[in-house]
Amino acid sequence: MPLADLTDVRCFYQVTGRGEPVVLIPGLGSTGVVWDTIESDLAQTYCVIRIDNRGIGQSVSKRHPITIRDYSADILELLDYLQIDCAHIVGLSFGGVVAQCFAVQHSSRVSKLVLISSTHEFGPYLREMAKLIGLAMRWLPNPVFVRMMEILSSGPLFFDAHSKDITPPDYRVGVSGRAVARQLRALGASKFKPGEFQINASTLAISGAYDSLIPHCYARQMEKVIDDCQFILLPEAGHNPIRECPDVVLAMILEFLRSGTVHLDEQHIAANQDKVVA
Repeated sequence: MPLADLTDVRCFYQVTGRGEPVVLIPGLGSTGVVWDTIESDLAQTYCVIRIDNRGIGQSVSKRHPITIRDYSADILELLDYLQIDCAHIVGLSFGGVVAQCFAVQHSSRVSKLVLISSTHEFGPYLREMAKLIGLAMRWLPNPVFVRMMEILSSGPLFFDAHSKDITPPDYRVGVSGRAVARQLRALGASKFKPGEFQINASTLAISGAYDSLIPHCYARQMEKVIDDCQFILLPEAGHNPIRECPDVVLAMILEFLRSGTVHLDEQHIAANQDKVVA
């Protein structure tokens, strides 16, 4: 089992494929399993490095994280451990916040940045959402909490079609409530000093129109505050388009990492069943 013995965590990671390195950072309460739908295809072109965040899955904390910067520090140490100078960084939800923190702190280590269902800051609305999720996790029986998260993270039409067979393993395996609570607290404390937020890497922000957890208006704001950022809305997707429309998201990531932009021409739209809009 590949474990990197870092300062504050024995970090579980997996490496597949060859080529330019791409680091995949999972979302809240998720392990690297969340990337299963796109990892093998992505690894045909790139060296894919997927991790379990500190305290989640098979990554064992030596010191509990307090802020998003702690998770960012783990990414930096892992790249040093693997002797990687620069990598593409892809983050989902919570992982997207970690990815941005890493890009702000260590801009020379980031080639391109892909942010899925994410936000650049946690204001009052998102902090209250994090509190509600924390309270639900504390007081609801685990099966009820898991089902609640399945509903909130899904697009309505996707859930209607898969309501009986949505059983995301990343919410069930190797994830303790305390570890998720620490992630939620870190999100609540996620702030940059005035003038500190500066991302130099070319960035792609992808969001679902039916994202109930981090509404797409926040991804639209990222397009305004990040100098080189392209925003794409997935009209039918919820919070986890990696699960709902993996082929669409994979095609966008591949094109963006290759060229620095996603061209929404007629051929591209037809190939992806009209699921993308600028």
